[in-house]
Amino acid sequence: MNVQPMITVIIPVYNGADRLPICLQSIKEQSYPQDKIEIIIVDDDSTDSTVQIAREEFGCKIVRNGEHDPERGKSIGIEHAAGEYLFFIDDDNVLPHKEWLANLVRAVLKENCVGGQAAKFAYDKSASVPDKYMALFGCGDPAVFYLRRRDHMMKTEKKWHLGGQVLKETKHYFKVKFDEDTLPTIGSQGFLIKKEYVHLIKWQPFFYHIDSNLELVKLGFDDYIIMKDMVIHNHSANYKDFMSKIKRNSKQLSRNDQYRTYSYNLSLPKMIKLGLTLGTFVIPIADSIRGFLKFPVKEWFIHPVVCFRAAVLYTLNTLRNIGSIGKIK
Repeated sequence: MNVQPMITVIIPVYNGADRLPICLQSIKEQSYPQDKIEIIIVDDDSTDSTVQIAREEFGCKIVRNGEHDPERGKSIGIEHAAGEYLFFIDDDNVLPHKEWLANLVRAVLKENCVGGQAAKFAYDKSASVPDKYMALFGCGDPAVFYLRRRDHMMKTEKKWHLGGQVLKETKHYFKVKFDEDTLPTIGSQGFLIKKEYVHLIKWQPFFYHIDSNLELVKLGFDDYIIMKDMVIHNHSANYKDFMSKIKRNSKQLSRNDQYRTYSYNLSLPKMIKLGLTLGTFVIPIADSIRGFLKFPVKEWFIHPVVCFRAAVLYTLNTLRNIGSIGKIK
């Protein structure tokens, strides 16, 4: 790699002492020059040893959030970033091999793209059931799966079936052009972007990754790299934890926030169709069987239950926000 730009890694954290070390260790083990990597921990007033671990064991730069909002944390991280490129990763993510970051930077620079991320979540037999489920379906929320906006490929997919148009495919990556109607929920779980692009859009006081990429696509900056690689996502320890995060997603998806621009364009008929898809078991069971026939593991079959629970959560939140039926943000 002839050009090795400075990269600022931004990690918003709250009480991440159990998760953060393995994330930071995977960054420190990257072959990309460590003197070209700045790590900013945006701490949200953690009450555990998060700050001590980050500062003393890994030499990270610490800045304070204090508003208990990761999107505010990302914005604060951008404000303090010295790098030419920004790399957004959560404390429950792990880069699975030492060439991960170098490969992504090389592809983004070679193709002169806005940014990029990995195509899949890693499937680990020893992981929790929810984490294996996410790796199988390429997302952590079945609503996003059936709205065709997931940002990662399924475990069983080899060809590109997500949104956008594949401009180029190599052994190592897809170069994809997205548009406003098909842009997946990209921008998190290990996402690289040139800082000058971020400064073209609204990034203060909150940085919403999917909304920010939508704004860039609208401006014509619409080419992205999706590496044929994986990122480890230690998302949920158990089913209860997993459902609580889907509940959180459903609230975020239906709230009316002046800073949000990304829309699923859900008309009432589309909402009804989504509810029936999630809640009536037929399609989820069929998708579970199809997946099982290609990769026979039992985690496929929690999908119908997760779908039904998600349908209930989204329905309840829609009823609470009935005035915003025309556009769910």
